[in-house]
Amino acid sequence: MRRLLSLTTPLAVIGTSLILVACGTGDSNDNNSSGGKSGTVTGGPGVDVAAKTIRIGDINALTGPASALGKPVAAGHRAFFKALNAKGGIDGWQVRLTIKDSGYAPQQHVQLYRAIRNDVALLNSFGSPTTKAIQALLDKDKLVTTPASFDSIWGDDPVIAPVGTPYSYDIANVLDYYTHSGKDKPKIGIIYQNDEYGQDGLRGYVAAKKALGFGDGGKQTFKAGDTEFTAQIQKLKAAGAKAVVVVALPSSTGPIVGTGAALGFKPQWILQGPAFLEQLITKDGSLDAKPTPVAGALKGALVTSFSAAWGDPKAPGMKGVVAAHDVYEAGAPPSIYFALAYAAGEVQAAILKKAIEDGDLSRAGILKAKENLGKVDLGGVSPSLEYTPKGGPPSTKSLITRIDPSVDGFLKPVEASYGSKVADTLGTGK
Repeated sequence: MRRLLSLTTPLAVIGTSLILVACGTGDSNDNNSSGGKSGTVTGGPGVDVAAKTIRIGDINALTGPASALGKPVAAGHRAFFKALNAKGGIDGWQVRLTIKDSGYAPQQHVQLYRAIRNDVALLNSFGSPTTKAIQALLDKDKLVTTPASFDSIWGDDPVIAPVGTPYSYDIANVLDYYTHSGKDKPKIGIIYQNDEYGQDGLRGYVAAKKALGFGDGGKQTFKAGDTEFTAQIQKLKAAGAKAVVVVALPSSTGPIVGTGAALGFKPQWILQGPAFLEQLITKDGSLDAKPTPVAGALKGALVTSFSAAWGDPKAPGMKGVVAAHDVYEAGAPPSIYFALAYAAGEVQAAILKKAIEDGDLSRAGILKAKENLGKVDLGGVSPSLEYTPKGGPPSTKSLITRIDPSVDGFLKPVEASYGSKVADTLGTGK
């Protein structure tokens, strides 16, 4: 795949004995302590104070309907911590990553969490419905968790450390941008996945419709895993929708847009972040591969991306993302999901660094570090964020892009940090 960045100096090659990140889906074998104190740093679950290692859990979706997203997310997590460890870790502390696959199934997610809850210092959790399934347990355990999810309610939970702008805010922002970029107020519809993920996108749509006064282009829903969308598309078309918001996984986005094209329905498609995947444009997500059947219909679609396009030279932090990918996870397809996970790793490393500086890697110490972390600049890879004791969304601005099959990553920036009065009214949805 062609890239906008040429890496003439790769990361230093470090012996594999220094790379403590588990590369598969199982655990590495070590002797973690559940507490203790080494020097001036107090330990806790998942922390081996004698060996100066910290274990992070990752319950992902390597199989099931969201696996096309879960796999690059897991690869991004692995690459970040491999690169970090190779450069000396966090003030000399090394990180072990334990990756498990729940298949995007809430009950399986709960079972896996129960199995690893006492052995990790931080957690990554993929998905809205799956993370909500373990939220009460996370709160009880005081385990700081980064979800690969952008549900609005995460801002109300101190132990949740989201990296990105909530779904509802993204939809409100992009609809504000879209309605203000034209001279009229077209009818706008929405088709959304009928679960927690879809409901938050719908909340942004409803708030935007009320505030902006655009016409009602219809609200259609579907279940995750559905492949037939003729009825929904016919209703959106009959309602006269000139634009349609898609709140879906990529496995549904393709059939939705493809069905629209087959029925002669070609609205302005507006994709909520997780609805986009590079493989919707070409089979392997590379620029020079053969286009997919829906690539043409997706050209010009707006996307509320949670990461800059792969290799974007305007995002200085992207250089490190591409370098880590090429050295440690070259077999993984370049993806905004990989970049997002890499950015999440940066945030987790910043939390742990503060906890180490504070001398407290206990659950309470890590939570205190997260709540008082302050601003984190992610180098343009993802929007900068801020964690404070007050809580609330760490970011309220949206990265708005447009699909262009002729450029690397298939996304062209439209607005790097777009905010709106509509989004400012949303809160956390409670």
